[in-house]
Amino acid sequence: MDQQFNLDSVNFDWFILGLRVAFIFLIYFFLYQVARVMIRELVVLGTVTDSAQTSSTVAANSALEMLEPADSSYLSGETIPLDHYTTIGRRDSNSLQIEDSFVSSDHAEIVFDQGAWWLIDLGSRNGSFVNSIPARGRTRIANGDIVQFGRVKLRAMI
Repeated sequence: MDQQFNLDSVNFDWFILGLRVAFIFLIYFFLYQVARVMIRELVVLGTVTDSAQTSSTVAANSALEMLEPADSSYLSGETIPLDHYTTIGRRDSNSLQIEDSFVSSDHAEIVFDQGAWWLIDLGSRNGSFVNSIPARGRTRIANGDIVQFGRVKLRAMI
């Protein structure tokens, strides 16, 4: 009977050793998974940061060139820088104030979103146009496009 007891004790010791090895394996496997996810997130974060820096550079160098100022105080050929979010209208609170009688108080918005510039007409009476086509909803603006608010025409330099 004494020998049976030792045999059970030895089997129990091997069982505990197996549990310890399995536990250590699980810890290392968990740490491997954490490191893998962190590296993947850092790579994605680096990509997003690079594209965000490129986007902010594009947005910072974007402007509108006045082609036909109509009755506004701007001069033909004048360059007007764009912000990420630019509001256009006669009202003083707009980023781009155009004092022409054919421009509404809150006429339109130009927004930099998802790596592109967009024109959004705000229900103006005389409309907003991109290359002589009425802007309905959110209209994309490309470099060289002619943007018109009422009678005022500008060229996009983006």
